[in-house]
Amino acid sequence: MSRDIKAIKKDILDQFRAMEGEENDVIPENWLAEEYLPFLNTFEKKDFETAIRQLAAKGFLKYEMKGAVPRLKLTEKGANLIH
Repeated sequence: MSRDIKAIKKDILDQFRAMEGEENDVIPENWLAEEYLPFLNTFEKKDFETAIRQLAAKGFLKYEMKGAVPRLKLTEKGANLIH
């Protein structure tokens, strides 16, 4: 089943929930690189980029693109959302 942007945003926020994420926590790069991104198809990978931009635009996370794996950091607003 294909993931849409909404489902990808939920996956990201759910990962922060699973980590009991607080402000400034970062999703482990190995989770993204080994357990999540490899299982996305080409369209989902484009949607992933859109999803992280949208979450950042709403102030829930900050991200840096460094190579193939972005660094996703939870903001205070994002921490309040997941708790």
